[in-house]
Amino acid sequence: MTTAAALPARPGRHPLHRFVPFALRVFLRRRLRDWQDFRSPEIIAATRSARADHPVMVTEKTSPLKREVPGGLAAHIEEKTHNLRLAAARLNGLLIRPGETFSFTRTIGPTTRRRGYRPALEFRDGHAVTAVGGGLCQLANLIVLLGIEAGLEITERHRHSLDLFPDANRTAPFGCGATVFYNHVDLRLRNPHGYALLLEAAVEPPVCRAAMYSAVPDPRRCRMVETDHEFVKVNGVIRRRNRLWRESDDCTGVRRELLCDNDCRVVYPAEHLVTRTEP
Repeated sequence: MTTAAALPARPGRHPLHRFVPFALRVFLRRRLRDWQDFRSPEIIAATRSARADHPVMVTEKTSPLKREVPGGLAAHIEEKTHNLRLAAARLNGLLIRPGETFSFTRTIGPTTRRRGYRPALEFRDGHAVTAVGGGLCQLANLIVLLGIEAGLEITERHRHSLDLFPDANRTAPFGCGATVFYNHVDLRLRNPHGYALLLEAAVEPPVCRAAMYSAVPDPRRCRMVETDHEFVKVNGVIRRRNRLWRESDDCTGVRRELLCDNDCRVVYPAEHLVTRTEP
């Protein structure tokens, strides 16, 4: 991957962060994650299967490959689409058996030039940069939604620190996506059910599509619910906040599980959406 120029450290990070080269930080974090995975009892899903053996659709999601976004955020669309095709092919047909954990980065592997990936837009330390393998967060976002509706346990998810796009064509609540970076910034979902789930993914212009299937129907129904949504101006900066819940409905009744509290800086014009100001 290409290396970005030195960036200011985020609040709360060690002061040496800005002086340690990005490539060295990535190398150390990857080796640490390899060691953690080696010692972990987690079983990472790796089996492949066919849709014919899992005919029941559990959930399906799509997102547009192109968005009406400002300036440089619209760059490298063709390269991003190419990268999404490669990654979707690696995910397609993966079987997540009972007790197994889906790992986005372990399944896709390194996103290098040698493996066919191209430079596209990604966000690093709150800045937009061009890097080989960029754009795969769009696919990770879809899989988060699948996991929520399929009742999977989210064991690892890293949220975006920015609200990048206005709500035009948005089909899911703000704040439910995921950022990924091989291999230490991962998306991991554990299957707690007594049946396997088949993952299907593909680029089908004008959308990227992902779905999960099972061999047996399940009476459980899961959905995402958003509450406490607002745009707030804090010290002159517009921030967007909400809370996301998973609501599960089965024979025992309705249960609600808090997924996350979101609080992100807005990068597009949103003055007209602000409802209150904080000092």
